[in-house]
Amino acid sequence: MRKSFTALLTISVLATGVLLSGCGKSTSGTKQTATIMEQADISSFDSTMITDVGALETVNNTQEGLYRMKNSTTVEPGLATSIVKPTQNGTVYTFKLRKNLKWSNGDALTANDFVFAWRRAVTPETKAADAYRFLPIKNAQAIENGKLAPSKLGIKALNKTTVQVTLAQATPYFKYLCASVPFLPQDQKVVNKYGKAYGTTSDKTVYSGPFVVKKWTTSSSRWDLTKNPKYWDKKNVKLNKVTFLVTKSPETALSLYQSGKLDNIVLAGQQAAQEANNKGYLSYPSGETDYIAYNYRTKALRNANIRKAISLTINRKSLTKNVLKNGAKAPYGIAPEAMSKNPSNGKDFAKDASVKQSVDYNPTLAKKYWAKGMKELGMSKMTLNLVCYDVDAFKQSAEFIQSSAQKYLKGLKININVQPKVQAITTMQQKKGYDLGFTNWIASYPDLDEFFQLSTTDNVNNAGNYSSSAYDAVYKKANTTDSNNAQARYNDFKQASQILMNDQAILPVNQGQIARLNTPSLKGVNYAAAQGISLKDAYRTNK
Repeated sequence: MRKSFTALLTISVLATGVLLSGCGKSTSGTKQTATIMEQADISSFDSTMITDVGALETVNNTQEGLYRMKNSTTVEPGLATSIVKPTQNGTVYTFKLRKNLKWSNGDALTANDFVFAWRRAVTPETKAADAYRFLPIKNAQAIENGKLAPSKLGIKALNKTTVQVTLAQATPYFKYLCASVPFLPQDQKVVNKYGKAYGTTSDKTVYSGPFVVKKWTTSSSRWDLTKNPKYWDKKNVKLNKVTFLVTKSPETALSLYQSGKLDNIVLAGQQAAQEANNKGYLSYPSGETDYIAYNYRTKALRNANIRKAISLTINRKSLTKNVLKNGAKAPYGIAPEAMSKNPSNGKDFAKDASVKQSVDYNPTLAKKYWAKGMKELGMSKMTLNLVCYDVDAFKQSAEFIQSSAQKYLKGLKININVQPKVQAITTMQQKKGYDLGFTNWIASYPDLDEFFQLSTTDNVNNAGNYSSSAYDAVYKKANTTDSNNAQARYNDFKQASQILMNDQAILPVNQGQIARLNTPSLKGVNYAAAQGISLKDAYRTNK
């Protein structure tokens, strides 16, 4: 649940085949081109102002920051020469840039381009949607509140190739921020030249990444990417041209793929189940958890037995497999898979921290909890109002939950109130007018904090009004005392997860997946849930 779009969890998956280097595959005589589905129109290429998914996908192929995402939990150097180990208790990062970096127009790309872009993002007058993501940096909060000048932000250019960043406190996920769109550099000369028109056409933007954009305006339904001759790693970019085609209808996209007019598409709804045996099919975690928040302002839902009873009536495996059929999976808790691993043994956090009963299906036990809770409340009947988004998957899930809970819990009635997504989010942020709030969260970056901040006391996105001093204490410890100790921080979040799920403070419904089709002759494609398709390493074979 977010008021504006934020970047999601980055997942890297190699498409069918292996990387070009050393693979022995012949590409001679093969035209190095590709045509890719884009799901939505694009409103801007200004990396400070971007709020839409489509733009993120194109920008991450045409711009590059200090780091790039290599896979779900690993960053690799981008414009920086190496991954930096912070000093001064994890608060100071000193980045060395590659020598002789150039923008696509030939301008020198220097440390000052990062200083300019980051200051611009936190300037209140800019009204950058993702300005809050800079809050870990020293003085960002005061600048965004209008109490300090942007020049006081904790970033400076020590020389043309050295950027130094000072954080307000140690922030383990800062490395992921350095690989995200809001933290890209910008050419000050070009931004100042075009002013408010900067980023509104492909010609009013310059590029630091593998490709440059051609033939794009805000009204375009297709545009091209061509290899950037000024990119520092251009020798390893194999595709000469990529065409993005806006295809809003999933049915149309599938038809175009089947006829060879699109090489890579996103599958929607039950297409995932229908195409699962296709050679080009792949699925990867989206960094999303869909869940129901029990509103603690409703007296009956402050009863733990009632909350546990409702959860135990839901057969999540049946819901995802037989109803949704969109690739989603049964969850283990609030955090989805592929968010974090135990530093000591490599176990995935979702499974490692799971409280089985909190996501189990056990109608017999549900009835026992229900009877006990109803007796404690002195009630024989209960009516609950469930608010959910006007999105097919949410409506289908809500109806499944309604049917299951009412089937097994005597005297329960659930009314479903479907609202437009923005309205539903507002309703839940106001924390009134519902008993069950069906919402979701999509990670901005692969760090557990993304999901566990949701249940802290007074968090605006704490839709259920849950409050636990024990939970708040261990959450705070993870981000203060233990922020520089990876194992201790992991253990803190594991404890927080188990407090949350033993309380049955929420009802996890499913964890999301992204399903795609990629033509088998297009190899070396990487995927990022937030950033879409990454084509730096992609190439075409003649097979």
